[in-house]
Amino acid sequence: MSGHSVIGFFASYDLLLNAVKSAQAQRCGEIRTISPVPLPEISELLGEKPSPVRRFTLAGGLLGLTVGWLLPIGSVYHYPLIVGGKPLVSLTPFAVVAYICTILFGALFTVLGMLLNARLPRIQVGRGYDPRLTGNRFGLQVICAQREVQEIERKMLDFGAEEVKYVEV
Repeated sequence: MSGHSVIGFFASYDLLLNAVKSAQAQRCGEIRTISPVPLPEISELLGEKPSPVRRFTLAGGLLGLTVGWLLPIGSVYHYPLIVGGKPLVSLTPFAVVAYICTILFGALFTVLGMLLNARLPRIQVGRGYDPRLTGNRFGLQVICAQREVQEIERKMLDFGAEEVKYVEV
């Protein structure tokens, strides 16, 4: 993120939605929203891509399924114990191990993917952080050039912002 950032604080979701639509129509700059809750309608409006965490979950589940089958099959062939002429590999009990490993690895990879994509743990709080945006206010952040800052601030107030904050990024 480079340039200058103008953050407008909005009291309600409806005001934020109207501000995003107006900012897009007026081509104000790079637009981002800051919200205490997920906003799927605004994410769709801004053209944001779905989270890549689901790919981590799929990879973990497939790895878990593979490990869940290879672990018991490998141990049976490494230490064969033939009892009553029964086959060494029995699908029913091994399927239970595969199922449990699929769930376990899928969950672990989901947590790992979430931490990596959220860039956690975050040691320092970013510039322009305001605790109101994680509580009861919605934010519209516009990243623009220095010469556009005054105009963007005025537009934010016209959009219905309670307060406008300027942050040099």
